[in-house]
Amino acid sequence: MTDDTPAILLVEDEPLIRLFLAELLEEAGFRVVEAAHANEALTILNSGLPVSVLLTDVDMGPGPDGYELSRTVNRFWPGTEILIMSGRRWPADGDLPPGAAFLAKPCPNEAVVLHVRSAMTRALGQETCVRTDWAPEPKGTVVPFPKTA
Repeated sequence: MTDDTPAILLVEDEPLIRLFLAELLEEAGFRVVEAAHANEALTILNSGLPVSVLLTDVDMGPGPDGYELSRTVNRFWPGTEILIMSGRRWPADGDLPPGAAFLAKPCPNEAVVLHVRSAMTRALGQETCVRTDWAPEPKGTVVPFPKTA
């Protein structure tokens, strides 16, 4: 993996969950950059690191929650695909930015990887997704989860 490999920014305040998800995604072939909370994630993004996918928890501190972080990322880094996870707080109207997807915890490992692959494919400007090496399928492949309006 090189520095120009598309990155996933994983934002999770629980260290063991963050470690597990980072290892899961790295084993699937992704480059993962970790942040413990939204303010740390914004520092990483403001540093200029190219991030293709934001995978964030909702409840974390200090600073903004995952919904607020995702709206900020959508506004200032519009090419970044957004996946939001929570086992406690379901999104209300207006919580998710356009194009973001919500994953309910606990989410099966395979589902997390498939969601990230799909998001990465869209972030790289390809219309299709889902292979074990996260390379795009031929056009017309169905995206495995719905996006919001």
